[in-house]
Amino acid sequence: MKYLRGRFFRLVPVFFIVTFSSFMLMNVLPGDVVDTLLQDDEAQADEIAEIRKELIIELGLDKPVVVRYFIWLGDLLQGDFGVSLINDFPVWDQIVSRLPVTMELLILSQTLALLIAIPLGVWAAYRVNRGVDRALSAFVFGIVAAPPFVIAIVFIFIFAVTLKWLPAAGYIAFTDDPIANLTFFIMPATVVGLLEIPILMRVLRVDMVATLQEDYISLAKAKGMSPAYILFNHAIRPSSFTLITIVGLQLGNLISGAVILETIFALPGIGKLLIDAIDGRDAMILQGGVAFLALAYVVINLLVDLMYAVLDPRVRMGDGK
Repeated sequence: MKYLRGRFFRLVPVFFIVTFSSFMLMNVLPGDVVDTLLQDDEAQADEIAEIRKELIIELGLDKPVVVRYFIWLGDLLQGDFGVSLINDFPVWDQIVSRLPVTMELLILSQTLALLIAIPLGVWAAYRVNRGVDRALSAFVFGIVAAPPFVIAIVFIFIFAVTLKWLPAAGYIAFTDDPIANLTFFIMPATVVGLLEIPILMRVLRVDMVATLQEDYISLAKAKGMSPAYILFNHAIRPSSFTLITIVGLQLGNLISGAVILETIFALPGIGKLLIDAIDGRDAMILQGGVAFLALAYVVINLLVDLMYAVLDPRVRMGDGK
């Protein structure tokens, strides 16, 4: 309990730093939500100036930025995410409506990354410093060197434009057509998953190499156990502690990739909602989305710490030191 309490108090400042930083950065951008609201207004210049002043007061934009942040934070702590400045819809309702798309993308991409990274990491550790290990290392470093949006564009050119196997962009709800839904997610989930594979594979490889040098592994070999049985029954669990931690810590990397790729592949998720909020200078939508993602990051990291303590009793006994 003391361990988890300590981890929680370390993560709480992360939430406030992220939300405060995003609020400040939103106000650094040129223009504001009033410009968006007035861009189609055909009134005279003096009338627009008067309307602009009224909107600034009505929306509370005349207050200092720090004051507006703490007003927003006070409402958030009471469960009020606010109302969109553009369409006047509750921010929470818009986040909830977009959440299934982002969750599906993250779950599919993370599952794909683990299904590929774990076997490759085990194989590379088993063949450490051999041709297979070097080839896999070169392959994953090549993936790391390529920005996700470049990989996405290449995928679209190959599989959508040239081969016409997959749709280039769009979305169909899983409840409407499961097959079509998965078809639209193949490319974005693969691209987001590729962001994870190199890190997960290398982390598991390093820990697995160290585990395979332990005495109990040598004893298992002496008993005549097969390499596959030793790898997947005796070596992978003690080698997975760091992997589990990295999976949680990499959530931020996945979310950042999802924000870009949801826009490229026209997926109506939280990432696309944030991009649209930036374009429209809708601070309430942006702040609500950032707060939700920051809160999700904190909760997932707490769950990872809890799982780490379950897998390794030394963490609990040491009170997290």
